[in-house]
Amino acid sequence: MTEPPSFVSSSDLAAGFDDFYKDARDRLLLQTFALTGDLTAARSAVREAFVVAWHHWRKTSRLDDPEMSVRPAAWRRALRRSSTRPWHRKKDLDPASRAVLEALAALPLAQRKALLLTQLAAVSMDEMAHEVGLPLESAERELQLGAAQLAMQLEIPTSAIPLSLSSLSTVTRTVTWPRVTIIRRAGSARRRAHTIIGATAAVTALVAGGAVATDATGVRPSLDRAPLPSATAPASSGPAVNALPATSLLELDGVRAVLGGRGWTQGATSDNSAGNGRVLPCQPDRYADPKGTAAWERSFRAGAKTPRTVVQFAEASLTDRHAARTYRRTLAWFTGCPTPDDDASAVPRIQLVSTADVRGVGDQASLLVLRSRADRTVYVVGVARTGLFTTTTSLASRIPAGKADRKAAARLLGTAVGRLCQLTDGGACATGAPKVTERSAYPAGKVPWMLSEVDLPPLNRDQGPWVGTPVAALKEDRIDSGAIGCETAHLFGTFRDQRIQANQFRTFVLSAADLPPEVGLTQTVGSLPAGGARTFVKRFRERMAQCPDLDASAGTEVDELAATTTTSTALSAWHLSTALPGDRTVEYDVAVLRRGTSLAVVVYVAAPRARIDDEDFVALARRSLDRLGRMAAHAG
Repeated sequence: MTEPPSFVSSSDLAAGFDDFYKDARDRLLLQTFALTGDLTAARSAVREAFVVAWHHWRKTSRLDDPEMSVRPAAWRRALRRSSTRPWHRKKDLDPASRAVLEALAALPLAQRKALLLTQLAAVSMDEMAHEVGLPLESAERELQLGAAQLAMQLEIPTSAIPLSLSSLSTVTRTVTWPRVTIIRRAGSARRRAHTIIGATAAVTALVAGGAVATDATGVRPSLDRAPLPSATAPASSGPAVNALPATSLLELDGVRAVLGGRGWTQGATSDNSAGNGRVLPCQPDRYADPKGTAAWERSFRAGAKTPRTVVQFAEASLTDRHAARTYRRTLAWFTGCPTPDDDASAVPRIQLVSTADVRGVGDQASLLVLRSRADRTVYVVGVARTGLFTTTTSLASRIPAGKADRKAAARLLGTAVGRLCQLTDGGACATGAPKVTERSAYPAGKVPWMLSEVDLPPLNRDQGPWVGTPVAALKEDRIDSGAIGCETAHLFGTFRDQRIQANQFRTFVLSAADLPPEVGLTQTVGSLPAGGARTFVKRFRERMAQCPDLDASAGTEVDELAATTTTSTALSAWHLSTALPGDRTVEYDVAVLRRGTSLAVVVYVAAPRARIDDEDFVALARRSLDRLGRMAAHAG
């Protein structure tokens, strides 16, 4: 943590405390409630711990993690106040939560603390041992014994313990908190009272010349101590309880080593249970595995003028089958960029620029480049699976999409997998330098051989999200969909006496923008026998070349942007400008594509405030050609 300046203003102190209070209070309540089973005592104890924290905030705020100071205070107060088995009196407690609390209450206090610290507080093993008050080896033994006992009581594998403990949040979520200003006023009053009491106590101490020593809980120390666990106690029969500890995530030194540059700082680490849970681009759900056993999110940031951010998201699944499904579902977030189910208005404005496989990283790994159409931020996203763990790394920066450093992003993903694969339930690690290999885009949308919203590029000015109409069969009354100023071939009816099959079309519009109604992008597809498909493209190209002469009265100008032909494919793209009466000009981007027997025509009608860069339109044509490979061959 960066050392704060020697002088901090009162307003800055208050703002820092307010953020800390809002961020940490629910976590601390969950931990304290799990420790005691007494929700009333837990809430009071956490509240008072925050009052004390504000009392000492000028010092506490300088700690690397202020929560490490507040939690022990809350736990001490809650343990003194909690009554025996208080959940027996709580009528509205659900059976699952009651069972978890019963199982926790059956554990010795040291084992209970060790479990909660590692599963709900995300502390390191050394920090856990310190808070429990035992040497590291003894603390680890207590953790394993407690995990085995809890798993046996709940009849679950030890890898499922984090999820069982986190389920208690359904109880603590109902708690309401006092405003932070009330907490600060109570802390300030406590500070004033302690100033007076402290002065009085000093005089008394001088007169009395002695004092009774007590420990932090107010109890006199003695030479007695709790007995050590029996050396014959059974060892844990399941996997290590902390299936996915926060200590297995990327660390600051690792990010610096891979990405270079100065000024990298580590942000928060959380289980992603707060807020809307969308910490990654295109992430529609809080978790890819809602039945997983653990999840963590951690962020890093560097730079002020040209900032870069890194986010790692990791999840643990119960079985290999669940982990493989979690990997596929995570990958689908970025290849399809769906709208979140809980917020239909949050339509993603992200373009999928490229997709690649990554060899030599974990059991499975992919790398994707995404671009925001809103602010042109580029994300290089890596997704990998190793054993029961699925992790995602996202590197975001404001650079041209073509300059995205995929090799560095692949090394970062490899570093993340290298830490996770060492865990008990880990799988393959990263071997040597990862190899990034370009691949076809994954299917997206209900008709995978046609373009989807995620394929569309940004415009010269942000005009809101693209919205696509459902794919429909092309009928005679719609053959002018996507028509341009030049006479070209249509993918409807017949061509050279050969029936065009499977002709469909789809239109994308910018429904939220104030643009002329003709602005939009239309894709039409169809199929012909191989020879007929080649002739169709040839005829289309000829008509485009002849367009300036055939349409001389309109003053149409045609610029060829790209032209490639292979044995099985063809691609041509053009930019057209047609003069209209009243000094108006209509601009079009046009592409014709062939893959085997399948054909596509893409037409974009532009406006001055809604143009697609030539390079981006050619890339869109290539994506259309890529997707066209999923279309069924002509049934000739």
